Amino acid sequence: MHSNLRILYVLMALTVLLGGVVWLKGDDGSLDGIEGTDFGIADTSRVDKIFIADMDGGEVTLTRPERGRLWDLNGRYKAREDAVTLLLKTFRRAAIQGPVAEMAKNNVVGLISARGKKVEIYQGGDTPVKTWYVGTATPSHTGTYMVLETPKGRGDAPYVVHMEGFTGYLSTRFFTSEREWRHTGIFNYPKRSLAAVEVRVQGRKEESYALLANDSGTLELFDLEGEPLIYRDTSGIQDHFLRFKKVHLETYRSRLEARVEDSLRQASPAFEIDALGRSGRKSKIDIHWKPVAGRMNNSELFDTYDAEQLYGVTEQGEVVLLQRFVFDPLIRSLSELQKDPIPPVASAGLPMPTN
Repeated sequence: MHSNLRILYVLMALTVLLGGVVWLKGDDGSLDGIEGTDFGIADTSRVDKIFIADMDGGEVTLTRPERGRLWDLNGRYKAREDAVTLLLKTFRRAAIQGPVAEMAKNNVVGLISARGKKVEIYQGGDTPVKTWYVGTATPSHTGTYMVLETPKGRGDAPYVVHMEGFTGYLSTRFFTSEREWRHTGIFNYPKRSLAAVEVRVQGRKEESYALLANDSGTLELFDLEGEPLIYRDTSGIQDHFLRFKKVHLETYRSRLEARVEDSLRQASPAFEIDALGRSGRKSKIDIHWKPVAGRMNNSELFDTYDAEQLYGVTEQGEVVLLQRFVFDPLIRSLSELQKDPIPPVASAGLPMPTN
């Protein structure tokens, strides 16, 4: 909360200063060299920490790891790689689009004070090299109101900032929800590090199975008793196994009430998926159908399942949302895997190869 109050105090002071500010420009009419206009970060590879805070008490701290590509989030989780990459790109390509109109300055600062976010950018040390106070979008939605602070001091007024090569506003990428920042990877087994997967179908043990990759890379299919099984579609089995190497959930926001989440944790899952890496690292997700009530079919009311999403329960007991587009191929039954391969179909007018 201390950080949030500081945002307010800084911008209140700025509002007072604006009463006597005269906008200065260079001899050529540009803003180059004017204090508080150099928002960009030329070398983002040296950025090692990013702190974001809003006026509602939300805060996130992103820290570059000593090893690995995924940044640390609040010292507890891994952060989404795509969101961090977008921030770094924004820092590198941020530029002044223009000054704020004289008559609008006080109003803009008031909006930043009420809804703004503070973004601290570090490149080693305990003092940020730059701090952005990020406000709302411009009326045209092609720029974002911001104020800049550096170790040399704070800019005297807000500017309209944009990202070169991008049309739109920037404020939405500085979110402070820890859930939204979390890395969504469930299974991550690069190259040939995935050793085995097991898929269990609730109430249908005969449709459950395990797939193991031996040292030569050949896949072996077993039932849950460890008995070897035959499969005919070698290519199809290989493709199926590879789908488990890198799997992501959709979001950590289940949108369920706490009591419903508790009930889901206690319920038997429709499917259970376990993955094992050659290093011994295990991953697991329990999958539940997501019911949708109240649909009409032939004038009769019935319950069915959501066509786009599933619920998942992680090893840590967190209830998450999953995309059926991702998970439907993973929860195929044993009988499907043991089907004969589909013969290739010749393209129209082209003969099939004979060898």
